[in-house]
This record gives sequence, C-alpha cells and structure tokens, in this order.
Amino acid sequence: MTTAIATDPGPTSVEKLAAREPVRDDVLTSEDRRAAEILVRHLFAHEGHHIDGLEYAVTFRLAAGHVGGDIVDVYHFDNGSVAFAIADVSGKGAQAAVHAALIKFGLRCYASEGLTPERTLRSLDRVFIENNAFERSEQFASVFFAVLDDRRRSLTYACAGHEPVFLIAPGKKPIVLAPTAPLVGVFDDQHHLFRQRQIPVEPGTLLIATTDGITEARSPKGDFFGMDRLAKVLAGNVDASVSDQLKELLANTERFTRGRFHDDIAAFAVRVL
Repeated sequence: MTTAIATDPGPTSVEKLAAREPVRDDVLTSEDRRAAEILVRHLFAHEGHHIDGLEYAVTFRLAAGHVGGDIVDVYHFDNGSVAFAIADVSGKGAQAAVHAALIKFGLRCYASEGLTPERTLRSLDRVFIENNAFERSEQFASVFFAVLDDRRRSLTYACAGHEPVFLIAPGKKPIVLAPTAPLVGVFDDQHHLFRQRQIPVEPGTLLIATTDGITEARSPKGDFFGMDRLAKVLAGNVDASVSDQLKELLANTERFTRGRFHDDIAAFAVRVL
C-alpha cells in the first residue's frame, strides 16, 4: 500500500468537500469537483491484487456531468476469505460519493471484525440511519455483500435490495440472487428483516454483479436494457475471461444506448478456479 504524506497541515480538498452541509453540484468549484472525482475513483476496487483460487475483474463508468455514489469492492482477508461488495447510493454528486465511501469502508471494518454478511448489513444500516439523523439527510442505498470462504467452496451473501446479481454454475443458466434485506438507511429498528443465504460453489462458478446503470440504461426509443437482456449477454459470454465479460457487457450497453449514459455503471465479475 502506498501512503501519501501531506505537506500542508490544513484540511485537504476532499475533507473540506465532505464537511460541507449541504453540498450542491451546481455550486462546486473546479477544485471541489476534482477532489470529488478523486474520491469517487478510490471507491472502486483495483485489479492488481492476486488472490489464490479465483480471478476477478471490476469496471465502472461515470455518467457525464457529475460524480456519483456507485461503488464496487473486492477485499481479501488474512484468513483467506474474500469479500465482494457493490452498492448504489441514492442521489448524485459529491454527497452521494461521500456516503458511498462510508459504505465501502464500513463494510470492510465490520467484515474485518468477523461479522457475518447478515450482521454486517445490519450494522451498516444502523450507521446509515444514525448518520442521516445527525446530518439531517435522507440518504439510502442498495447493497450486495458476499463472503467467499477460504476453501472457495461456499458463498454467503446478504443483499439489501440490490439488483442485479447473477450466479452462473458450470453448464447452467444464470440465476438471480434474490434480496435478503431491505434497502440500507430506510427502516429503523427493523433489523429482523436482514437475513443472509449460503450457496455452495464449485470450480468454474461465476458471480457477476452490476448497478442499475446497466439494467435501467435506455435505448433512443426509451426501452430499458433490462434483466433479461443482461442475462442473455452474460450467458453468451460465459466462457470468456472475467475481464472480457465486463468489456462485452459495457460494449452491449453502449450499443443499446448509442453511447448515451444517464447513470453511473459499476460491475464486478468473479470466477472460482
């Protein structure tokens, strides 16, 4: 890990940006926008880390004109397990990006403490609700969080209203991993609604998740890309590398929309080896 050493003892642009209440995109300075863009780019996982027993790829594309609240993360634990997360925060702009950062590092902290996916999302929900009350905001988010065990044979996930997430077992059609919990930051004192599911996996199994920037992408005629078209694209490229799968998915979406993206897109693809 590379550590940046600040030469100015004062607050950074990102810190000043996050501290403002409220932050409106239409009044951001160029320095603020650059700081927000840097913040957003740190919300997405990088592909340079080798992880035994799997291959993975991530991608993101920011819609023109703003920074947003999508995140995708891959996190390798010391015990050999691997966590995967994808989330979509309500709203646009710098405030959404700040809350996305809260989700990313909140998930990492809870998971590092040994919490299960179910308890991790419960804890994140509590933080989001309390943060909303303190900041007098109304942010919420869809979140998918999964942990692949150290033997790469079992996937445990909790899904707070996030779609789409697909699991593709070797030789089988894609299946959608259904939500197990409500959106994060919406229902107070409803932690009994948060559940998790465990799925056995085998070598060759694929896990692919995107934000709704894919499924809700529109053609010039106003048609949605949709879940069925997404599943068809994934099934047609099941033998490709995970990196090529994401490239083909973005290419299909770009052709469908004629290059006009109105929402951020984030996605990850994981293959168990």
